[in-house]
Amino acid sequence: MLANPTHHRHPYPFFTVEPAFSPALCAHLEGLFDQDLPWRAHGGSFYEVRNCDVTDRLEPDFLAALAARTRTLTGLPLTQRVAVTAQTMEPGQRIGVHTDRPLAGWEIARLVVQFTRDWQEGDGGVLQAHDDEAGTRVCASQAPRFNSVFGFVMHRDSYHSVTETKKHRRVLVCNFWHVGNSLALGDAVQALFARMQFGDLPGLLDADRREAEQSLPEDLTYRALVVATALQRWGLPEGIIRDGYQAAIAPPAAPDTDRAAGVAIALAQWAAQLYVEDFELAQWQRLSLALGPLRPTDNSPLAAFGRVAFPDLWPHHGTDQ
Repeated sequence: MLANPTHHRHPYPFFTVEPAFSPALCAHLEGLFDQDLPWRAHGGSFYEVRNCDVTDRLEPDFLAALAARTRTLTGLPLTQRVAVTAQTMEPGQRIGVHTDRPLAGWEIARLVVQFTRDWQEGDGGVLQAHDDEAGTRVCASQAPRFNSVFGFVMHRDSYHSVTETKKHRRVLVCNFWHVGNSLALGDAVQALFARMQFGDLPGLLDADRREAEQSLPEDLTYRALVVATALQRWGLPEGIIRDGYQAAIAPPAAPDTDRAAGVAIALAQWAAQLYVEDFELAQWQRLSLALGPLRPTDNSPLAAFGRVAFPDLWPHHGTDQ
């Protein structure tokens, strides 16, 4: 399964495998398209496809093996969760340039498995990789040859598209989740910031807020308020809430806080990153190293969030993978 991959570095890391699966397994997977599936059509000029979730139609042992192999190919700590979508495109349809960057609780790695038979040059339906949002340059491409795979880690710069197809195109899209960005984390982030009211923040922040909002960009001051909200909802003292706000506005070269406060502020900044932007892998890796020797061991709301965001640091049972 997925043997002898070819790894590429430009415009971002991805790999291709051809052939992807054994003839017997490939025939089994191709047979999914012959079933009576409840297809869902997506129209519009940007994303023209039909999709159907077929995860429950696949054997758990196959999904586990696929996750294990993808874990090796990407070098990422992926969960056991796998979601597989059957996708078809009709002649004249295309997919525009996009990244699929992982928001909180979203998948981070993807395999695109091709099941288009008898593809020829000029048939279209080619998956393209780009180095900018406009898609002005095609830096790499993969034709939809039968039983081939294009695999990549999704991030804010993983621009890709599919050219207009001239024939019926069929693929399986297999998605995988990072241990630090599980479905449970997505739920935790939404719950943490539900019904935010910045007017509920301590009055101790008022002077800092007025000064910051008069001179700093709105996106920066907004993020700082989100950080402060996380600290407040975790039950931290007003002084730490203010320290967190100030750190988000202008990170100190040498934070003047104790270890416990430093961990709380770091986690609040990460929670704000997830809520305002996305799951940024390099930042998660840096924070994981920094938090390693400092993690709290209590059962506070702060520690509960840490266990979901960094499960390898706070191992416990019952995490939704």
